[in-house]
Amino acid sequence: MRKAVSFILVIMLMLTALAGAEAENGKPLSALCDSAFELLFSTSNVTLEGEANFSLDGDWFKTAKAKYIQDGDRSYWDLKLSSPKPDGTVRENGYTIFADGSKIYVMEVFHPGLYKTGTSAPQSTIVRNSVQMELMKQVIRSLAALAETETEPKTVLIDENEAEKSIRIELSGQTPDWFNTPLNVLAEYAAKRYFHMDYDQIGARNIVPMSYYLTVTEGILACTTSVAVKQADVTVKTDPNGQIEHISGNASILLNTGRDGERTLDISFELTVSGRGTSHVGTFDPPTYGVKLVEGGMNIEDVVNTEVDDFTGEKLVEQARSAWEQAGYTLDPSMFSYCYKQNGRYCTELNDARENLFLSCVTNIDGKVLELRNTQNNWQEKNFDYDNPYPDTQLTEEAGRKVMEYLKEADPEDMKRVDRLKLQCWYEGDGELYFEFCEDPLAQDWDGFLVVVKVKPDWQLMYYSCFSNG
Repeated sequence: MRKAVSFILVIMLMLTALAGAEAENGKPLSALCDSAFELLFSTSNVTLEGEANFSLDGDWFKTAKAKYIQDGDRSYWDLKLSSPKPDGTVRENGYTIFADGSKIYVMEVFHPGLYKTGTSAPQSTIVRNSVQMELMKQVIRSLAALAETETEPKTVLIDENEAEKSIRIELSGQTPDWFNTPLNVLAEYAAKRYFHMDYDQIGARNIVPMSYYLTVTEGILACTTSVAVKQADVTVKTDPNGQIEHISGNASILLNTGRDGERTLDISFELTVSGRGTSHVGTFDPPTYGVKLVEGGMNIEDVVNTEVDDFTGEKLVEQARSAWEQAGYTLDPSMFSYCYKQNGRYCTELNDARENLFLSCVTNIDGKVLELRNTQNNWQEKNFDYDNPYPDTQLTEEAGRKVMEYLKEADPEDMKRVDRLKLQCWYEGDGELYFEFCEDPLAQDWDGFLVVVKVKPDWQLMYYSCFSNG
């Protein structure tokens, strides 16, 4: 729901910006911007209900129906998805998510009668704000200022109905570059934030036809190089205080793709905002929904971080420092340290903000190092190559031997069962080279080794685990 709400409001705001100079008093955008931003980033108690339908070149491929309730740091999100099957029938999918502070409970349509749990940062607004999100707000506000001074003929008609407290925005014709360029900036940011699609890591020559992907949504995300608004008709209704109550309309978006030419994405949508200050989300109660915890799943009620006593903390810090030094790191004696216990394991964090060094170490109750993670890194944001071997076989073999030597020193007992390591994937770019190794064959009991090392420009262990096979 957050994805759909954000997308719809961004389209609405940008269309209003394009037509801003035509409206009464010349500036209808300011009030709508303030109302939309207040709803998304400052409202801690509200209910949203909506539906959106998506078609590509006239063929329907997705319908989303959702209800979202925010009640402080508790929220309820029910999403129902429908899409066509090849045989002409309709596939029903979706999920229901409860958030209670940092605790997350998930029920999926594909797994009736079951639920899973997890953790996330507590959130008390519809959309999480951030430094980059603030920049996106400025993009919209700057666009509005540009629209107010634009002298070219408008391609957008805007009709304000004071009696009904509504604004209708209608677009037809070619939108100017000064509008579509920031639209693409916002679209790429939304794709990265909500779908983990980083277009800065994609080369144009690597784009394949959309038919290569299992779903239309995946194809659109992976194959689109730029977008432009072709047509839109949006109506926004507000209450007497200027707060958004209802948004409805449709839009046609031109998708320029890497291999399939120009495609048209049609969207129709409706969103209702209600329950400001009166919305309620209770605690998650499995019997109420007729569900039980999935077998083997983590019970979030048992996940509690507890502090450790000073004596244990000193031992854990000493052990963590030794493990990282064994991995080739030189640590400042004054590094900040923090220790806690979670799920029967001890976690030790070593931080040196001056050197931008943030290291995590996980051990079991017996003191065995289970995981090392350099959390301030670049490799987790990269698209690793899983399909092709690294071209320099000599360098690959040397790196493998070096990792084996480290593992035999770090965990000699478990390494007795490992004959060789396999280069699972690699990434090279910006002067850096990363290798990810795993044992070969893969362990099937969740006791496998997984190691990520930076090979260039200098050798450095980035991640080590002996209780995950990847």
